[in-house]
Amino acid sequence: MGRLQRRQRGRNVAASVTVRYRRVATGTWTRAASAVANFGPDTIYSNTALSGYYPSAGGNGGFAPGSINTDEGNVPSSMNTNNPGNRDEYNVNCVEIGYCDFSIASSGWEISFYTSYTPCTFDPTPDQTLNTGVAPSNGCWIISLDLSGGAEFCLGADGGDGFDDDQDLDTFGWSFRYTGAGAGLAGFMSAGDPLATDPNWVTGIDPIDGTNTYFGPPSLCSPDLASGLQTSDFWYLEDLVITTNSNCYFFGGYSNNNGCGGPSTPYASYYIELQADLASCVACFCGQAGCLSNPNSTGVNSTMVVTGSSSIAADDVTLTASIPADSFGFFITAQTQGFIPNPGGSEGNICLGANVGRFQSLAADSGPAGIVEISTSLGQWSVNSIPQASGRYAAQVGGTAYFQCWHRDASPSGPTSNFTDSTFITWTP
Repeated sequence: MGRLQRRQRGRNVAASVTVRYRRVATGTWTRAASAVANFGPDTIYSNTALSGYYPSAGGNGGFAPGSINTDEGNVPSSMNTNNPGNRDEYNVNCVEIGYCDFSIASSGWEISFYTSYTPCTFDPTPDQTLNTGVAPSNGCWIISLDLSGGAEFCLGADGGDGFDDDQDLDTFGWSFRYTGAGAGLAGFMSAGDPLATDPNWVTGIDPIDGTNTYFGPPSLCSPDLASGLQTSDFWYLEDLVITTNSNCYFFGGYSNNNGCGGPSTPYASYYIELQADLASCVACFCGQAGCLSNPNSTGVNSTMVVTGSSSIAADDVTLTASIPADSFGFFITAQTQGFIPNPGGSEGNICLGANVGRFQSLAADSGPAGIVEISTSLGQWSVNSIPQASGRYAAQVGGTAYFQCWHRDASPSGPTSNFTDSTFITWTP
């Protein structure tokens, strides 16, 4: 689908999350003033038109106990012609969620994010996972996860690979799973239909205006009536207990028939709002090949990321390595995986298989920032001319290329070398 799937995933930041919460009055489903007013400053995604429903059939956590429930949305990039954003990656510093839990014991939720997500599918490897820890129960709640001060995460815009004007390619995903200790009914709040009657919303298959976000207009009805850009009528449930339940589900909600009173039918979209600061960040849209680096002379591991597109036609790939400052390094590549520990006395491991190619002519000093980078967009290399031990080859659809960076390093016994971890790209048309 033209995207590089990220596999440097699952960083659990529960210890850094501060939870701020407020109760939603039973029966009224009204919402207090936003607890995230001090975050942002940009609201980048808002799906906050409460329908008055939450899925609880089957027990705790929603439709099926312990299930992973995945929804979708869109945060636009600067290339988006429908709703242009002002950047291509967003440093998320606050996540606001809404749920009901009528247990007397403590509630709790695991929230995961997927930069590249095709609606109504299951992705077992999230880019980022947050845990609420102990959360309030015995009612319906809006809680804000404060990620500021070190727990922020980077979310790539338009699915992480640029604007395609295609919901399957431009959406991010997010999922929830119940981790509470209660025995009562619990589930996420269902949010309103995007075919809303707010005059600022545009009717159609998907909303296209990003209402109540920094790139979209405010709602003419309420600051808390937003339906989420490019959310769909479905969500995916992955039942970890009764696997035959795993499927794409539809709540049965259609257009808002209650005007500014808010939606009055259930809808297969869940309550969430994301805020981001203005800091720059880099989202990694690459695959991690399962062979990790060893610590370098600075005490941390050398790493690399791939950004751009897996599309051969796009020929848009950038390799970026983070290595010790002022170190000399170059990238290596192969079409298979391998494992050679400490080759030639190196402190690291070669993670590539046979017929290794070298980008040796593009070797560079990492400078004070400790970065070595090569890009097809600068004409430094091309996916149609990738080095291997015996000449060069052109990327083929369905083929995979694995990459590492080999760099100079130091050890207690003297000068040596080291390697980054490995990443891969599976090529698409």
